[in-house]
Amino acid sequence: MSTTLKTRFGDIAIQKDIVQGDFDNIPIIDLAPMSSPNIEERKELAKQIYDACSRVGFFYIKNHGVQEDLIRKVHEAAHDYFALPEDKKMESYIGNSQKFRGFSPLYGEHSDEELSDKPAGNLSEAFDIGYEIAGDSQKGPDDVLPPDHYSLYGGNQWPKEEHLPGFKKTYLAYFQEILELSRRMMKIFALALQLPEDYFDGIVKHPGCISRLMHYPPQPVPGEEVAGIDTHTDYECFTILSQDKVPALQVLNVKGQWVAAPPIPGTFVINIGDFFAFWTNGIFRSTLHRATNLTGEERFSVPFFFGVDYDATISVLESCITAENPAKSGPVKAGEHVRKQLSNTYIKFGEKATVEAAA
Repeated sequence: MSTTLKTRFGDIAIQKDIVQGDFDNIPIIDLAPMSSPNIEERKELAKQIYDACSRVGFFYIKNHGVQEDLIRKVHEAAHDYFALPEDKKMESYIGNSQKFRGFSPLYGEHSDEELSDKPAGNLSEAFDIGYEIAGDSQKGPDDVLPPDHYSLYGGNQWPKEEHLPGFKKTYLAYFQEILELSRRMMKIFALALQLPEDYFDGIVKHPGCISRLMHYPPQPVPGEEVAGIDTHTDYECFTILSQDKVPALQVLNVKGQWVAAPPIPGTFVINIGDFFAFWTNGIFRSTLHRATNLTGEERFSVPFFFGVDYDATISVLESCITAENPAKSGPVKAGEHVRKQLSNTYIKFGEKATVEAAA
């Protein structure tokens, strides 16, 4: 199955073909060798990563190093946040932010019109934060954000401490841990692409990261099927998803079949995003997926979208260019790409909440 999308980056038009992989299950990869002092063991792990990225675009990771207690706490924080009265959540309404930060009510996020024939928004609500100095364990109190040419760094809208004591502290602690895991993953991705292990280090100093708390209520009408998040691909390099116990995630394969990616204790789900697909000239797959909660229970998840520094200019990797597979585009500014995609999907600055969301 191939879906053709067109995205504009300044004056550069990129046409990318999303070609679904031939798979019927999502592989599980043990990340323990990532910490091995033996480079051959790390390279063997990289081979598994390459296979999953080039064949499926999705995989689970176990032994990832993030403490289960912290994962539990951030999910508890999500439960507490979405249990707030609507007026308390709307104090951090995303429409008040020029950086796409804050609370998105039910049906607020726009479906991708090129991938969906349903004009309604998604049956989910979200709370978004982005990269800030306090969310990066490699930075100290004297560090400052870099020049923000695309208005995407910082600007997080936090609920009042009196409403949710400890919420900000917990969420930033989780953000720090997943950010460090992401940086370690970039080293394995470099090895998978037969590049030096530190190849990407210079452009993940202030990486373009967005984390979301997601809440998917049960279907509003028995027998009705409304997508929690409709069919889409992710914008950045890759996503690290923490699921609770309620299944909803589905991944589309080449046969047009939706392959379930159910929660597996002790794992995260990783999926490749559009930017890595572009960077690797389509070798890594940015795979279509959706989340539809048909269980009759509430579902919560915590995705973390990892990208490079917003001021980085990225070109297709030379090692991914051949006579049969020439470069599909010229250089791209990371921040310009992300800003464009968020503008197409997220609630914009000054946009009012829908009637359904405000009800």
